[in-house]
Amino acid sequence: MGLSDSFSGYRPNVGGVVFTGRMTTHGAALQDAVAVATEVLREPVAELVPGRIPVADYVTLLRDVERLGRLVDAARVALAGDAEQRTGGPIDALAAVGYASAVDAVATLTGLSDRDAKRRIRLGGKLNAGVSLTGAETGSVHPSVAQAVSAGNLGVDAATILTDALDGVSPRVDPVVIAEAEEALVNLAAGSDTHPPLRGDLVRGQAHLFVEAIDPDGVRPREELARRKRRFTIGPETRDGLIPVHGLLTLEIGASLKRLIDAHVRRVAFTDGPHALEDATQPTGREEPVEHLDDRTPAQRRHDTLADIISAASRVKDAPELAGTAPAITVTVTQAALDHGRGVGTIDGVDTPISVAAIEKLIDSRGIQTVTMNPNRRILALGSVQRCFTSSQRRAITARDGGCVIPGCTTPAGWCEVHHVIPWRDGGETHTDNGVLLCWGHHQNIDSGPWRLTMPNGVPHVRGPGHPDWTHTTKTRTGPPLTRTG
Repeated sequence: MGLSDSFSGYRPNVGGVVFTGRMTTHGAALQDAVAVATEVLREPVAELVPGRIPVADYVTLLRDVERLGRLVDAARVALAGDAEQRTGGPIDALAAVGYASAVDAVATLTGLSDRDAKRRIRLGGKLNAGVSLTGAETGSVHPSVAQAVSAGNLGVDAATILTDALDGVSPRVDPVVIAEAEEALVNLAAGSDTHPPLRGDLVRGQAHLFVEAIDPDGVRPREELARRKRRFTIGPETRDGLIPVHGLLTLEIGASLKRLIDAHVRRVAFTDGPHALEDATQPTGREEPVEHLDDRTPAQRRHDTLADIISAASRVKDAPELAGTAPAITVTVTQAALDHGRGVGTIDGVDTPISVAAIEKLIDSRGIQTVTMNPNRRILALGSVQRCFTSSQRRAITARDGGCVIPGCTTPAGWCEVHHVIPWRDGGETHTDNGVLLCWGHHQNIDSGPWRLTMPNGVPHVRGPGHPDWTHTTKTRTGPPLTRTG
């Protein structure tokens, strides 16, 4: 049988493909329809050049192709959902044709990952109509969602959100109320003549609102479950010198952390213009953030803000003790490495070495205690903590600087570390005239990055890339530029 014979029951027309023949089974009809649709679409899709489409047609196609995709997804989900039924019962139909399970069949035949195959099977099982022992259809568990999906009005992502939300409360809520909520949510999500369909993130929000309205007593059990599942783990360091963290935070803790970090990440202004620094450092007569160059990614800025929070927490007076002392890390390094500014040290409990440059930053904010040993590593002498700015010095520096001294950085003083402008190994004193506040991110690259610091008469001045003038920065954040002389 040739290609023309395969599609003899179909007649192309301007509006699409019209079925004109009779099919013996539902499966054969769908199979032939898929074959014809594939053939009709193959050439237009292959020749598609989106950039050449006028904007009006582009908007229409974007919407219409998505609806076509939803129809295809409806068939995908329905077929995948039936795989579980074919493996149950006394006869495993899929095992008979060589598949170990429903997931194996769907993943192998479609090229999906096992995870995505499971998701598709799970949703299909919820939406497909059931069949009784007598062969009669029993209807879908979620009829409104199923109807909207099969009509191409609701995508599988939205369908998954709605069915999961409703299934979570169905054991405690009247089925009639569940059905009414489902219908209302589908109408909102799929859209109508009076309002457009909802975006995926809004569908989730609406589902949560409906669930809380129809099951107000269900919030407490959910919160209790969340408390039991809460966790936070710190993994071993990687070969790249990073330590992975994983966890699940309760809503209030996660939201608080997110708001705390976002508040400081988003307050920083950015610019990459050629005169950004020059414009940023001019006096304005009012206290306001100053734009500055920052090449960190958003994720890196969040990391650095978290580092500031941890640094601030370690300095709290009421911080719990660990092994009888404040919770501080122990870094071991030779005196020779410190004297020359080269080499590496080790952090207690971490295998990956740490550079002397990084150790210098730790010493700036946390001090150093010398331990003298003989060749057999017997402790001969234990010195006192040195090179650490005292609480009184820190308060004075805070009063002067008000926060990180880099123009435009809005990290508050309580989160900052005190930095030796002239390094201690180069003769720099642990004195207020040699200490400035820097956030963790700027402290880490102050020696290798674009910013430079100087302390004429004990007042911080900074200079950035391509700018010849030293800018006076204090609690007011900006001042008139001071031209460097000599």
